[in-house]
Amino acid sequence: MNSVELPLASWIVLSLISERDTHGFAVASLTAHDAEIGQLWFVSQPMVYRSITQLAERGLIEAVGVEEGDRGPQRVVYRATRSAKSAVTHWLNAPVPHLRDLRADFVIKLVLLHRRGASPTKLIERQRAIVDETAAALKVRARSTESLDRAIFEWRQDTAKAARRLLDALIETADTDPGDRTLTSTGRRR
Repeated sequence: MNSVELPLASWIVLSLISERDTHGFAVASLTAHDAEIGQLWFVSQPMVYRSITQLAERGLIEAVGVEEGDRGPQRVVYRATRSAKSAVTHWLNAPVPHLRDLRADFVIKLVLLHRRGASPTKLIERQRAIVDETAAALKVRARSTESLDRAIFEWRQDTAKAARRLLDALIETADTDPGDRTLTSTGRRR
């Protein structure tokens, strides 16, 4: 199951559902523009429901009941399958392969790990190794090219250095107490 490939929005939805049985409205409340996840990576309510449909079709989540809404419609409650939970754990702990993915994918993984109360230390260390490899390769390429290409590779080197500074700062605070940030069915933290 570790070979599951999903777009980032679907990984976010699956990760939130794997925290606790919940419904789409609760997930969407966390991915709204001003919400905990949405501040970093906005996932619209229609996209949340589309992701839920696709995850169910792939057998990664299953409907386990219906929750009566206080003032609204009934809401279908979903549960992540055992194999989906395993895939989420693998995905959350896998570093991103490209510098461009640090801003979105990597940061979202940190937030989702934090919500679970899991230490991000191993992920950060793996990510540092990838950034260091990338920086070394960029340094070699910058030396061997001319004009515009050289400037681009130098700029990418600076990006790698900034990423490394971020990772170094994160490792210093990685094992602080994340607190209880588990998802309730209403989308609120307990």
